[in-house]
Amino acid sequence: MSYEKKPDRSQVFLLPPSLEDWVPKDHPARFIDAFVESLDLPSLGFEVGHAPTGRPRYSAQLLLSVYLYCYFDRIRSLRRMERACLENVAVMWLTGNEHPDHNTLWRFFRDNKEAIRKVLKQSVKVAANANLIGMVLHAVDGTKIEAQASCKTAYYREKQDKALERADASITQMEELLEASEEAGIDSYRLPEDLADAKKCREKIRKSLAELDEAGANSLQPSEPDARMMMCDGKKVFSYNAQAVTDDKAGIIVGEDVVTQETDNGLLASMIDTVKETAGDVAETTLADKGYSADKDLAQAEEKGYEVLVNLGKNVDPAEGEKPFHTSRFVYDSEEDCCICPLGNKLQFQSTKKARRGDGRLRVYHCAGYKDCPKRWQCSSNKRGRTIELSEHHEAVARQRAKQKDEDAKAKLARRGVIVEPTFALAKHALEFRRWSYRDLEANRAQWSLICSTINLHKLFAAWLKGEVALGKTALAVASSRLFRRLSGLITIARSLSGRIGEQHPYPRHLETPA
Repeated sequence: MSYEKKPDRSQVFLLPPSLEDWVPKDHPARFIDAFVESLDLPSLGFEVGHAPTGRPRYSAQLLLSVYLYCYFDRIRSLRRMERACLENVAVMWLTGNEHPDHNTLWRFFRDNKEAIRKVLKQSVKVAANANLIGMVLHAVDGTKIEAQASCKTAYYREKQDKALERADASITQMEELLEASEEAGIDSYRLPEDLADAKKCREKIRKSLAELDEAGANSLQPSEPDARMMMCDGKKVFSYNAQAVTDDKAGIIVGEDVVTQETDNGLLASMIDTVKETAGDVAETTLADKGYSADKDLAQAEEKGYEVLVNLGKNVDPAEGEKPFHTSRFVYDSEEDCCICPLGNKLQFQSTKKARRGDGRLRVYHCAGYKDCPKRWQCSSNKRGRTIELSEHHEAVARQRAKQKDEDAKAKLARRGVIVEPTFALAKHALEFRRWSYRDLEANRAQWSLICSTINLHKLFAAWLKGEVALGKTALAVASSRLFRRLSGLITIARSLSGRIGEQHPYPRHLETPA
């Protein structure tokens, strides 16, 4: 006979239910628990041990597990984390049914920003031990992520200048009216309220302009001074530039950082430095897009011995027969300090100018005999003749051009987007991370490190399910030990109860077993 299942909340359990039974053996919470338990938290900088005074505090292991699992499950709000500790069975299992509130979670993040950033290095070590990192090809790139503060309350130099002009004009007009009233004999011993308010407004505008001058920017958010205006998802808003370096083999992130500059110019060597610090070495080749193609970037990478392949954009050497007068066809003669065009004519040094990107200088070489050149208009449409601009690192660019003529190098460079772009797709779409949760650069760096660590943990979890990742203490062993302790406690309780029952209600003598 069929029946409907309805909730029976009056049912009493013979033995209390165990959280171990509610979390499967292949659940991500068990993997996160095993990963955190394998970390040496004191060496990473987490504060551990008993509190000297007051109530017992939550351990760093417990709170870090909550952060990593919640980020793993796309929970980043502190109040939602607090709610998860009360309602989410997996988080309750992680915490042992402890319930840290949002203030406790916030203080843990505030006090351990540097230590949290080191968790990524530990995930890279686990991936390296599991042979998930090849260190052959790395790709670096950046993405803009919107700041937490709004644009509506920001200072904009153009608007502030116009507002200052209006305030000055209003104050001047009211002062003229005040002087006219005094000449007419009208009692005006009291300063008009409108004039006082206008002067306060002017002082406020001048203060905002002074803050813009101090920051060296044309826009500033007073509640988040580290943020800068950038193009983010098709709109210009206050944002940060999040950087990542990804390994080719399994997509493991081996380096990350957050900067406030709008472009990637000048970041190539520094990002490879972060890889060396995180993974202990650098890849055989690091790939980058044209945002990292500044002459200074290439020169710095060469000085440090880093092998890089960078998309040069318009400066790339064209195919044979195409653009015969491309800049790459001009040869620099260091002895005579001149450039020689494909026809053999010399372009002499003319002047220097400021580089378009960065703080470097460009040397300008001009063709003096352009009027008599038969290929004048094919070479340049400039009425004053062809000019060539060379930076102090132009030789590094020339070597990069020569390097990319190799077919193997071209094939590697074509893989750049396939390697690094999925990292940002995972962050923005899979983890739904499109806006920072904090209003200062250091906190956002720690949060970006958490996001990158979470992406690595997703990849490690998939390998862990296949048995390819071995941690110091597996989650199954931990679960088994906890279950054993729980069963031992229940057996002890059962024995104690049976003894008491026997004392209170002894068996009849005719039922006793003979000796």
